[in-house]
Amino acid sequence: MRVDVHAHHLPGSYLDKLRQGGFPVFGQPHTEGTLQSMIANQDAAGIDVQILSTGGNRPYLRDRDLAIDAAREVNDIFRRIMTTYGGRFSAFGNVPLPHADAAAAEAARCLDELGFAGIHLGCSVLGQTLDDPAFDAFWQALDRRQAVVYLHPGGIMLGTEPGLAGMDDSLIAVTIGSAAELATAALRLVIVQRRYPHVRIIVGLLGGALPFLLDRVDWLTSRWKGASILRSDVTEETLADALRAMYYDTDLHPDSDTLAFAAKVYGTERLLFGSDSPSGTPADALGFIEAAGLSAWEREGIVGRNAVALFGDRIPAR
Repeated sequence: MRVDVHAHHLPGSYLDKLRQGGFPVFGQPHTEGTLQSMIANQDAAGIDVQILSTGGNRPYLRDRDLAIDAAREVNDIFRRIMTTYGGRFSAFGNVPLPHADAAAAEAARCLDELGFAGIHLGCSVLGQTLDDPAFDAFWQALDRRQAVVYLHPGGIMLGTEPGLAGMDDSLIAVTIGSAAELATAALRLVIVQRRYPHVRIIVGLLGGALPFLLDRVDWLTSRWKGASILRSDVTEETLADALRAMYYDTDLHPDSDTLAFAAKVYGTERLLFGSDSPSGTPADALGFIEAAGLSAWEREGIVGRNAVALFGDRIPAR
């Protein structure tokens, strides 16, 4: 079983609901033809299933009713796609944060009724960090279900989250901004995992800047004398240990050297194959893995074995 955890689908009706709520939509709507092309690309690369998400376009709307409506809209469409295409797609469910009780209810529907692989989250929610106590009810619902969470950037690029000066440039935001966004969110999620240890977390795009900073974060944390949320919970586990317990998808086109470095930092057993379809293709993404100097056993773990162990029967067997 070969699994691609980083693939996107953007239904037009869903994007319309986001626009209605004032969300700055990124990208053009996808069609049935887009899905059929994705299946052709799966076949060309020997991929059995892709797990769909909405990327940066999440139903994070201030209006509670609109947020719930948008989340249910896209989740129902994803379920239809799963059924129509006979197991070639699974999905990460969308939730209407910042409304924690509604998000918990929709996450339960996605996992218990719709049969999704996990839940899709942004790196923050309209200026609130994911470890904000306001979201405790949501995390409790995920913890009870031992849910998988997939983290994807986009808030800085779309301007829905506070960012550094200069991030109004789209190229800077999508490269440096996304890398910082992912690394920051992963560090904050260490706190979430300490509170809710049964949640499993996948950080997209190799964790952004994180593999290059992991040892430095650990080194500074042991010496830092100021107040930090990362020092608030006394534990024998180091930050590096906690971050290496998460999973990371390999989509960071077109950089096989970074992939090789991340494999050393995290261990190949924590890497999951991602292509960013339909923007990228599985064949290209496999090429980057082939060029990273890994053994055949390590490559097959990244492309399939690790995902099968993580998701179990939450991804369709083919």
